[in-house]
Amino acid sequence: MKQKKNCARIWLCVALVLCLISMVGSSLIQTGNHSIRIKKMYWESPAGALLSADLWIPANATAENKAPAVVTVEGWYNNKEMQDAYTLELARRGYVVLTLDLHGHGNSEALPQDRLYDGAVGVDGAVQMVASLPYVDTARIGVTGHSSGGTAANMAVALDNERETPLIACVLQQAGDWQDDTGGDHSGDYGTRSVGIIASEYDDFYFGTYDDAGNMLTTPKQFLETEGAQKFLNFNEDVSTFEGPAEGGKYYTRDCDGKTALRVIYRPTCIHPAVTFSSECVGYAIDFFEQTLGAPNALPAQDQIWPVKVAFTALGLVGFFLFMVGFAICLLDTEYFSALKAQDKVLAAPVKDGAGKLWFFGLMIVSMLFSGFSYIYCMRHVYSNTTKFFPQTASLTIGVWSLACGVFALILMVVYYFAYGRSHGFSASATGLCLPLKKLWRTIVLAILVIVCSYGIVFFADYFFQTDFRIWVFGIKVFGSDKVLIALRYLPFFLAFYVINSISVNCFNYNTIGGEVGNTLLEALANSFACMVIVAVQYGYFYATSRQFFGLTEGERILPIWLFTVIPILFGAAVISRILYKKTRNPYLAGFINAMFVTLFTCTNTFTTLSAGTLIATTF
Repeated sequence: MKQKKNCARIWLCVALVLCLISMVGSSLIQTGNHSIRIKKMYWESPAGALLSADLWIPANATAENKAPAVVTVEGWYNNKEMQDAYTLELARRGYVVLTLDLHGHGNSEALPQDRLYDGAVGVDGAVQMVASLPYVDTARIGVTGHSSGGTAANMAVALDNERETPLIACVLQQAGDWQDDTGGDHSGDYGTRSVGIIASEYDDFYFGTYDDAGNMLTTPKQFLETEGAQKFLNFNEDVSTFEGPAEGGKYYTRDCDGKTALRVIYRPTCIHPAVTFSSECVGYAIDFFEQTLGAPNALPAQDQIWPVKVAFTALGLVGFFLFMVGFAICLLDTEYFSALKAQDKVLAAPVKDGAGKLWFFGLMIVSMLFSGFSYIYCMRHVYSNTTKFFPQTASLTIGVWSLACGVFALILMVVYYFAYGRSHGFSASATGLCLPLKKLWRTIVLAILVIVCSYGIVFFADYFFQTDFRIWVFGIKVFGSDKVLIALRYLPFFLAFYVINSISVNCFNYNTIGGEVGNTLLEALANSFACMVIVAVQYGYFYATSRQFFGLTEGERILPIWLFTVIPILFGAAVISRILYKKTRNPYLAGFINAMFVTLFTCTNTFTTLSAGTLIATTF
């Protein structure tokens, strides 16, 4: 027993060491070994709400030697950290970089829907802020944004044109074009500015053309053949004067008021969200701003170190989850929580006949089918709806789906119990399904303590090292008190699923089928398999035909993208719940921990609005 105690403590120490390595390593990378200062900024935007941003200041930027600046903007349902690759590489090259949370995103205050686009969702305020800095050359300010962040930049250009002396010199669209999310066309607003577009051949949202009924006429792969692309490259002049065909990556130049302006369309082959996580696309940004603003510390476009930072922040993710599990196990050795430990070894239930195997695999298949089809249904019917009480559409959509899957799993367990389990030795008390109230209370306290301390490490990393734990779209980050209040509203949705899921995985399905490890992997796969199929079908069909399988509505386009985080969460939830169940014979502990983590994770990585309604971009 003492050896097992030491094992848990060793893993807890390993987790903390991994987290510390992640913090130190990512901090050294992003600051260029302390040659780049990073400041957290909060200020009142022209729309009258708080904006949040990080300001990256390279050593070369001084009041005597003013540097060019770039404002980087995340896409919808994201946070400023999604621009880390672009921000880091531009700061390395001597640009002052302000990386912005749009209103309603990250730590920026939300606005009601009728004022959502005031001040270009915050981009105009960011441009004014960076222009006010004494070490910024106001004649060399650029903006780059991904998806809706780029289309918000278009709105900022329109506002910038109203100034006596415009501030924005150039714009780079990452997976966006000349429109905005309300359908407004800003192609005529660019004027003498240099503008680039990263237009992937397999973009989920942009670069197709459609008839009046919404049917696709040309695919993103055919974008350069369209009149819109050729008109853009022709500086918004009649395409009849364009000397074609249009070429990807070619700089089309024009002498405008004594300076050279350019237009360019880059053509990677990644999907829409991968533009933020692509060395090729980051290289395009490096080259674009070198051409338009001039890099104080010019480096080749292929000289990129952001993947090293990703390796460190990903290591932090591993450490975070190891800590979450290891800390819970170590606390079981304390006097207060020792009552939650299993008094004897928790063994897999034997499956004695073919009927038992049929029930096991049959219900697994039925649950996977329900998971997949109900997810698609929710994305088509719940997506983009908010209420004043439920102000986050992503949390509501995933929450409703989770609740539906939880209720369905409960029904399946009831059917199994009365049709087979009761007569074949299933015991609610023996599996831990029946838990005394005193133990239930201590379970809740332990789960809360685990989540608070686990996120305490994240806040420590942010405060002392200005970093967090993430890889691509999967990020565990700090948040304000407002997100806690929002998360409490969505918690019942996720509790319903993750508690029931833990009961299903452990009380009903922890058996000898597959062996010790195989059974756990089967349950983890059952949790996530339907989501894997949806992603595989969507992108397999997309790359084969250049068209989306599930449809062209906003919800249908985004439904596989959201699953990039859901898949590892569902897979990991089964593994975590099995580990903790074997230590406690208590399915509720992991259910509470998983539910609280997923709720915080979901509510702190998405968009918040202050009013009820349906919010759908009209660009596509």
